[in-house]
This record gives sequence, structure tokens and C-alpha cells, in this order.
Amino acid sequence: MSILAYKKIEIITRRELINLIKEHIEAKDVLDLIEKLQKKKSLVSIKRGIYMVIPFSSIDKKWALDEFRLIDYLLKEDYYIGLYNAFNLHGFTEQIPNKMFVFNTKYSADKKILHYNFKFFKIKKDKLFGIFKNKYPYSDRERTIIDALEYPEYLGGLIEVIDRVKNVKYNKNKLVNYAIKYNSIKIIKLVGILTNSNKLFSLLKKKKALSYYTTIKRTRTKLLYKKWKLRLI
Repeated sequence: MSILAYKKIEIITRRELINLIKEHIEAKDVLDLIEKLQKKKSLVSIKRGIYMVIPFSSIDKKWALDEFRLIDYLLKEDYYIGLYNAFNLHGFTEQIPNKMFVFNTKYSADKKILHYNFKFFKIKKDKLFGIFKNKYPYSDRERTIIDALEYPEYLGGLIEVIDRVKNVKYNKNKLVNYAIKYNSIKIIKLVGILTNSNKLFSLLKKKKALSYYTTIKRTRTKLLYKKWKLRLI
């Protein structure tokens, strides 16, 4: 642990750790030593084969390693931070989330690492768009709106999301194009309600999606949008 602290190593792979131990310590059983360090909470597994190093001064306390770096080590690429975190970043809400919402192409899971809470959403690579770098990748304003409409339960419900979006600035044309690229009838109709876009209305007619009502359940309300053939129940 002193060697790790001296080298200022905060995250290390299993292979790197084994090599470091063999280089500096005469340990009879390297794997047993690693297991003991984990039991003492000197090492915390953040992913199979990757450990977070907890300094002596922080054991049994909250260790403030940058949670963004944890995400980078877990996913490396093809991900972005969105939903509540991006909602806050773009000023849609002043409430600070106690969980990090991460969209990626690898897996879906709720994960807790020490005091950090993560919610991972697995998406297809063709839906990995609308991202900008703010040191780390975030969804832009318009992509944040798309995700909020797709997963409104994390932001107070669909009506709450719609009301908030109506009162914030965004690029209408970009949102319309994102809705088309996202390729979901539900999202196209919801964005149509927000933007009253003729482009989206024509697209829905072409897809014959205005010949039936799209129903969104568990919205805690009863609303009909006749023009866009959308029902909230």
C-alpha cells in the first residue's frame, strides 16, 4: 500500500497489481495477498480485474476519487453522461442528482461503488449521438430532452418533463432532427407536441402513425393529444 501511495496510483488492473507485488515484495501467495487487501478495504473492485486503491487515511471514510474517472475505467469509450446529470448541467433543474446516469453500448445495471451510485443504460451504437465534451462526454441540450422523454420516471414523470422543457431554451430544428434519428414513434410524437413541427407531422403521416393512438402508461394523468394521436394514462 505504501508503494501504491508513493507511485500515486489510484486505480490499478489485477495484472498490473500482480506485477507490482512480484517486483517489490517477496509474497508466497500473491492472490491471497490481494484477497486480504480487499477484505481490509484497502482495495475495492470496481470491475472484474480493476481495483480502486484506498489510501490509509481514507479507509472506512468517504474516498473522494473523481467518480468520472471511475466511469472512464469502466467503459473507456462509447458512453456519455446524461439524464438527471445533464438536466442539471444545462440548467433545466437546480436539483443536484445523487446518482450518475450513464448511457453506453456495453451493459445496463445499477451499480454502487463505495458511496457512489451509478445507473447504466445500454443503448445501440446508432443511438450514440448528440454528445459534447465537457471534460467528460455529456448529452447536449437536445439529446438530454430526448432521453428525458424516454426515461421521465427519473425526472419526476412525463408531465413534469414536458412542462420543464417548455420553459427552457433549446434548438428546435436540432431536437426535431434528433427525434427523427432516434427513430421512435413515441418520441417523435412527444417532440411533435413540444415543437409543433410540420416536418414531424408529415413524417408520422407517411409512416401511417397518425391512424392510431400511441399510449404511454404510468404517467399519473389522463391526457389526449388528438393532433398527434398520443394518449397518456
